[in-house]
Amino acid sequence: MTRVSAMAWLSSAAWIAAAGSNAVAANAPHRFGAYASIQINVDSDGNNIVGDAANEPALAINPLDPTNLVAAWRQFDSVASSFRQAGWAYSADGGASWHFSGAITPGEGRSNPTLDVDAFGHFYFQSLHFDPTYTFVQDIQVIKSLDGGRGWEAPVHAHGEGGDKAQLAVDRSGGPGDGHVYLNWRDCLDGKCFSRSLDRAASFEAPIELPENPTFGTMRVGGDGTLYMAGRLEYPYFDEENMDRNLHKHIFVKSTNAGDANQKPTFEVREIDMGGLAPLFLFRQNPNQYGPVGDVQMAVNSAIGARQGELYVLATVDPAGPDNLDVNFIRSSDGGETWSAPIRVNDDTPAANHWNWFGMMGVAPNGRIDAVWYDTRDSNSYRVSQLYYSYSWDGGSTWSKNQAVSQSFDTTIASPHGSLKIGDATTLVSRADGASVAYTATYNGEQDVYYLKVFPDCNANGWSDVADVAERRVGDTNTNHIPDVCETITVAGDLDGDRDVDQADVNFVIAKRNRRVVDADPADIDRNGAVNVLDARKLALSCTRPRCALE
Repeated sequence: MTRVSAMAWLSSAAWIAAAGSNAVAANAPHRFGAYASIQINVDSDGNNIVGDAANEPALAINPLDPTNLVAAWRQFDSVASSFRQAGWAYSADGGASWHFSGAITPGEGRSNPTLDVDAFGHFYFQSLHFDPTYTFVQDIQVIKSLDGGRGWEAPVHAHGEGGDKAQLAVDRSGGPGDGHVYLNWRDCLDGKCFSRSLDRAASFEAPIELPENPTFGTMRVGGDGTLYMAGRLEYPYFDEENMDRNLHKHIFVKSTNAGDANQKPTFEVREIDMGGLAPLFLFRQNPNQYGPVGDVQMAVNSAIGARQGELYVLATVDPAGPDNLDVNFIRSSDGGETWSAPIRVNDDTPAANHWNWFGMMGVAPNGRIDAVWYDTRDSNSYRVSQLYYSYSWDGGSTWSKNQAVSQSFDTTIASPHGSLKIGDATTLVSRADGASVAYTATYNGEQDVYYLKVFPDCNANGWSDVADVAERRVGDTNTNHIPDVCETITVAGDLDGDRDVDQADVNFVIAKRNRRVVDADPADIDRNGAVNVLDARKLALSCTRPRCALE
């Protein structure tokens, strides 16, 4: 699909004005080409709740029912207040509509939400939990839903006082650790930042120390039950005046025995090269004034085939030169022992006003890697971003041409009281035909959370390439997941050169029927020296369209 850029001629100031004025009816999707952003934090009629704020959305999908999605976020009932609760909503129709009933635990302060789901379709919500006076983080809690996110069990205490940026992962490997729930966090008062539950979050073990604790990162469990983490090697101090001191290195952590209930988890830690350092807080003129630029993303390829078990890390980094931020990717084929050279996913021209940030990544069951991020390339202003999308079918060696998938929005407005940021993170979950994204935007002049489904669409027909191939709207004769029409290849039986075998090719043969040929003729399908109805029938058997339809 061709990227929409009708406003590319506008100045930065005009872009900012436009970004604040493209609000439409709140219950209508915010469309950009084939992609639709659907607001999640809405009232019972699907309308925007005026005056509230929502950010830091997390998202999980029921593995037994892909139409059942659950989202959670920081909910501010008034943008003028700093009090935030655990907003949540569920969808029973694949994200087309959402049911938001208020806070999970009304009246209780919560922050930094994360979500995951087990193999039975039970959802797990984790958050920091504040004391009744909203003065300090009292503990970290996990809350479980057994009915698709419609209701929630009583909170379970996972860690004592203190903590920040906790992460959650649930084992769905089917192995000995299936159902184990893992937590790690930063700012541990006792230096012990990791805990696990062996009984599906009914209780948690006493926290233990995690060497070189990876902060501002994510956790994933591999198909063999190995626990993987990626994040930042964070310095023990913060210096606002000397910005270079706040650039962090990246680290990778794994535990091969976390799934063994009879062993205390042990960890292997190594530094990884992402092609740039990780900024923490940038302050001053940047897209997220007093917030980070996104979590380091960890993913494991579970698709059957040669790439099964490959590890992927994606992160927003500060590269050398004038470019502010890039989204970079690395891959390991040996369990994290060695890593590929960093690959730049965003394909814009490096420039001081090009910020590529809040990178999100997931791996689909068929092995496709999806990446989405906030991007200022079209506005040339740190204030105005769009979501961009790219994907890879070859383990991240090459990436598709970047595609804008959302309208533009100003990330520096409508911050809740005392916040001055659009949150700390967003979420992407890959599916076979595309990826589901939960993100924050300001289309209504306030911070709201949105659901967006992105998908590979190399032929720009508004359908996922995966669905196109599966439903035979296009051919994929070399079985590389890319429609033949998008590649420079020769397709057997394609007589008109459009890399599809369809009715037009059959008609080409029929037009030549009952003719003898001397030299090789492509219409002589069975190569018997004559073109007849048998050639047309044989060609029809290799059509890439159902019933050789011509579209």
